[in-house]
Amino acid sequence: VEAAREAAARQARASKERADGTSKRAEALRREAAAARDDLSRARSAQGDHLKRIDPAMPKLLAELGRARWPSGHPPVGPIGAHVRLKQEYSSRAAGVETALGGWPGASAFIAASNADERQLLRLIETHAPKLCSVRILVQQREARFKPAPSRHPDVASVLDAVEVDDDQAFNALLNFYSPEALLIGGLTDARQLFKKRVPFVAFDADGMKHYLRGELEASEQTGSHTARGLMRMDSAAVLSGLEQRQAAAEAEAA
Repeated sequence: VEAAREAAARQARASKERADGTSKRAEALRREAAAARDDLSRARSAQGDHLKRIDPAMPKLLAELGRARWPSGHPPVGPIGAHVRLKQEYSSRAAGVETALGGWPGASAFIAASNADERQLLRLIETHAPKLCSVRILVQQREARFKPAPSRHPDVASVLDAVEVDDDQAFNALLNFYSPEALLIGGLTDARQLFKKRVPFVAFDADGMKHYLRGELEASEQTGSHTARGLMRMDSAAVLSGLEQRQAAAEAEAA
C-alpha cells in the first residue's frame, strides 16, 4: 500500500511539473508575440525614420541637445545606432549585427565627453524625453578613431566588416563597450567548424544567436532578437518584412 501511495505521489508531482512547464512555455510565447507586435508597430509608425525606430521621442531629444551648450564644448554623440549603417551585402545578417552591438540598449546609447556633460544630458532627457531615462550614457574622452586589432579568424567576416560608422567617437565606443570584432556566421553548422579550430572566438548568426569558445568552454545561446528591429541605418522595407514574418510566426506559435 505504501509503495502505491509513493508511486501515486510521484505521478502527481510529475503531472504538476509538466503542467507548470507548459504554462511557463505558453506565457513565454505570449510575451514574444506581444514584443513582436510592439516592434512591428514602432517600425510602421517610424515611416522609414531610423531615429524613430530606436524611439519615437529621439528626434525631439536630439533637437534639444543641439540647442544646448555643453561644458566640454562638444555635444554628446548619439544615439549610437544613428551613426551605424549596415552594408547592403550583409542585410541577411542584420539580427546578428544588432545583437553584437548591444540591441536596443546599445543602439540608444549616447557618448558624453565628460562627467559634467553626462549630468547635463541626464537633466535634458528627464525634461524633454522622460521615457528615455533608461538610455545608457557612456563617458568617454574624445580621441582619434581607434585601430581595431587584427582578427584571429581573418577568413570569416566580422561585425566591423558589415557596418560603416560615420563618427569616430561612436566607433571608439563600439570597440570599448560592445562586440564589433565578433564574427558573423550562418548558423550552428558554421559554429561547429569554428569550434573544431580551438581558436577562441565570439560569433553571432543570422538569427541573433551567440556562439563562443573560451578556453575549453564552447557554447551557443540565444541572447538577442531573432529578427532585426532596424536599430541602425538599414533598408526600411527589409526591416518591415522581417518584423512581419516574426509577428506571424510568434502569433501562430502562441495560438
